[in-house]
Amino acid sequence: MEQLFYLLIPLGLCLLYLGIKYTIRFGRAKMLYEMPYVNKEGTFTLERAGMYGLWISGKMFTKAPIMRTRVNGITHSRMELYTFDAVPGTYRLSITEDPFVLDAVMKKVGDKVIKGAIDCNQFNIQIYTHTSFVLRFISIWMIALGLIIAVLGGVLPNTLV
Repeated sequence: MEQLFYLLIPLGLCLLYLGIKYTIRFGRAKMLYEMPYVNKEGTFTLERAGMYGLWISGKMFTKAPIMRTRVNGITHSRMELYTFDAVPGTYRLSITEDPFVLDAVMKKVGDKVIKGAIDCNQFNIQIYTHTSFVLRFISIWMIALGLIIAVLGGVLPNTLV
């Protein structure tokens, strides 16, 4: 019976491998277009139909034009603003001063918490292929569960003796 627990080791390592593989794939999402935030308008071409994400990217620890959840690097961070479904074609992207209700509320909170003006020269608007939050969440849990299962596969047979 204890030999069956040893089967947990390859199962856990397989989950760990797949979780790391998909997490790296999400981190390497391809940027399709980049425009400085101060330009306010630009055009880009999409070659394939699919889901895409509109992101704002800039220097970390500075006041951003829009306050949202972030993906952080060492010196820069980016925030997904919106997702959209598009067919192949050429599109015009323009930044308007008409904010979404949640963005207006978060801006007021950000103005109270972080003092100072926003330097829009430090920010860019980017288009990436969209990756689902659910799939990112599952891949992170695959890493954790794979590691736990592999360790338990090695520990349980020795503790049940």
